[in-house]
Amino acid sequence: MKDLREREAEVDAAYLHFAEEDYYTFVRGLMIPSSSGIKLFDDIMAPFQRECFIEWADSLDAIRQNIKPLKRRFWIERTKGAGKDSDLATAMLWLLAFPRRPLQLQVGATDKEQAAIIRRRMESVLFHNPWMKELVEIQRYRAVNLPSQYVDMEIVAADVPGSQGDAPDVMIVNELSHVRKWEFIENLMDNADKVENGVVFIATNAGIKGGKADVLRKTVESNPGRWSMKLWQEPAPWIDKANVEDAKQRDLPSRYRRLWWGVWSSGKGDALNDVKIEICLSKHKGPILKPEEGWQYIGALDLGVTHDHSGFVIVGINMMARRIRLAWMRGWAPSGDSHEVNLMEVENMVLAQSRMFNCSWVGYDPTEARLMGQRLRARGVPMREYSFSSSVNCTQMASCMIQSIESGILECYDDDEGRLRRDFGKFNIVERPPSGYKLESVSDEYGHADVGTALAIALPKAISMLARTGLQDTDDVADNSQSDLTKDELEGMPKELRDIYDSCDGRDE
Repeated sequence: MKDLREREAEVDAAYLHFAEEDYYTFVRGLMIPSSSGIKLFDDIMAPFQRECFIEWADSLDAIRQNIKPLKRRFWIERTKGAGKDSDLATAMLWLLAFPRRPLQLQVGATDKEQAAIIRRRMESVLFHNPWMKELVEIQRYRAVNLPSQYVDMEIVAADVPGSQGDAPDVMIVNELSHVRKWEFIENLMDNADKVENGVVFIATNAGIKGGKADVLRKTVESNPGRWSMKLWQEPAPWIDKANVEDAKQRDLPSRYRRLWWGVWSSGKGDALNDVKIEICLSKHKGPILKPEEGWQYIGALDLGVTHDHSGFVIVGINMMARRIRLAWMRGWAPSGDSHEVNLMEVENMVLAQSRMFNCSWVGYDPTEARLMGQRLRARGVPMREYSFSSSVNCTQMASCMIQSIESGILECYDDDEGRLRRDFGKFNIVERPPSGYKLESVSDEYGHADVGTALAIALPKAISMLARTGLQDTDDVADNSQSDLTKDELEGMPKELRDIYDSCDGRDE
């Protein structure tokens, strides 16, 4: 009779033999940490993980054999803590441990820490499966096959200058939704496309709608023949439900839904409802190129120079139809050697569009734009200061923006870049003691919601004009009145307009 140690040795030898030949067998036999201690992966593997491992196995083996895989592009999107990093770490370890030919592997992410997440998961697997340490050595930003040096894995990050790496046989683009320097991703994908038989894994949580990652996701989704897309959109089964509930209480609703339920949100702000944003942005298809009969137009400018972008909007008001519509918008980013917004271009555009639409009012915050406001007034543009330092103005902007979208009165469109959706998604409501509140926006590589802020400047004026149904844009009371509406005017308003008007105090600062 063989003793227990001999039997264990035979089992280990058989496992190693089959693990070397088959990636799925390799994964199933790994020992991994769990909430109930170190377990055989096959015993605790979730169905969505198993599905991925089975699908990856043929492609990884083809890469090792220098055969063109049937599936070469994989999109793995999971919720927080659902194991995408550790699962991809096992793919890299199998190729490193059992090479058949020289291979170049690559892991890329937005910064060194993000890129190193898979390295740390690989280290954890090695720790719990010490037999593999004779085959694989993990260094700071590299990993190699020890016996042959045939396989080399490189870790690259967007925040390291010149960090793009070579053309890899297998590439993992990790934490895609966190990437800010999109050119880095483009370079990685260009490198991968140079390898005819190469495989690419893109791993991500749900991100922000309208951004580059969202655009790429839509491309992936529309090409099922080229991409395999695997989504897991609920908390992983091993995540403690109490921890998920804590996150719900702690996080903004949009962040909670994005991280734990895989819902792509319009932004990191939480002032506006995603469903209402969708409805608002579907009202009409694109910009209005010239004035239309029955509409009056106003404009608004949010000006930034070096630390922010700039935005300008034209808003239409139809008195008879009781409609407010975003007619046209434009944003500017800092550019050139000076990394500044081209102020002459902004000024000329405000002049041209204000004349085109015969704007009766163009609002702006004088903090950055006082000189431009003076220059444009001298050229006939009805520029009106709308200071962000006024608590009344800030409260009006916040209330009118939220309620006009929630009530469905505001009709908007979006551009091909998803600019306005991004801006809407950045807004948060912040209390402004003693009794007011204001919109604040989360900054990202696209600025501080500059087009959205310009729209917020225009809305209190638009609502005030709409409330005075029947007056013309040439009437002083429609343009600049500081007085409240009459009792008859108030009683004649639709309920949804009355609610917005009341919340805005019906006044301009």
